[in-house]
Amino acid sequence: MDTLVTGDVKFTGKNSDTGLSPAVWSRIPLGKMIDPNSGKFVFDDFLTFGGSVTSNVGSYVSQGGAYRTYEDNGGSVAQIATSTRGEVEIQTDGTDNDEVWMSPGGAASVLGAISDTAGDDLLMIFEARVKLSQITSGNAFVGLGEEGLAAADTITDGDALADKDLIGFAQLADDLDAFDFVYRMAGQAVQTKVSVAHTIVADTYVKLGFVYDPLAPAAKRIKVFVNGVDSGTYVTATNIAAATFPDAEELNALFGVKNGAAAAKKLTVDWWAFYQAKA
Repeated sequence: MDTLVTGDVKFTGKNSDTGLSPAVWSRIPLGKMIDPNSGKFVFDDFLTFGGSVTSNVGSYVSQGGAYRTYEDNGGSVAQIATSTRGEVEIQTDGTDNDEVWMSPGGAASVLGAISDTAGDDLLMIFEARVKLSQITSGNAFVGLGEEGLAAADTITDGDALADKDLIGFAQLADDLDAFDFVYRMAGQAVQTKVSVAHTIVADTYVKLGFVYDPLAPAAKRIKVFVNGVDSGTYVTATNIAAATFPDAEELNALFGVKNGAAAAKKLTVDWWAFYQAKA
């Protein structure tokens, strides 16, 4: 059993269980997690979720806040009615190139940024518990992207990530059974930092997370975690300083799927969490 120690409080649990991974979140004392003067912590378990969609753009509310979606005709974003755990399904229909995307807030909302500029180089953590319905076709993304990416063609009809700022876990049609850890600065090529960060098993949950720690050694500035296990491959200070990294770009949580063939695809999000320290 792993123990997450936060100040005077201990949370017990396993990195591989259904909760926040101790290996990912142990950097934040509980007092800082809940104190807006120390940082911002956002968590949504989707225990309450609902809303509506008009002309492919959805507006939803959950206990973690509001969401904006983009839903191609026949697609949907909905809480599983039979689940008391609070799971949301992001689902396409069976039309090739159809897609569904979800981000918190509105088209201009952001959560934070990864920056190597002194004073703006603030600890950031992201983790989500998700599963994919099938690995026979299609594309998916779980992570952070620039504002407004709950929109058409965030993954292109050619099964590639759009030319936008992003960092997170991508499953693309050329390697359907894998989540790669990738990042991109708009105008630059996608960088695959951890190839096959996770081998996907259909309809099976996995926790995907990463930590940007500006106080970590230069060779380990961003650590990538799957089910609370450090991947052993890192984004370095040199990587972050390069033109290909979305350094200092504003980012928001982003979840979505896009069909790579005429087959429906579903991403289920059990929960997600984000933290960034305050300067």
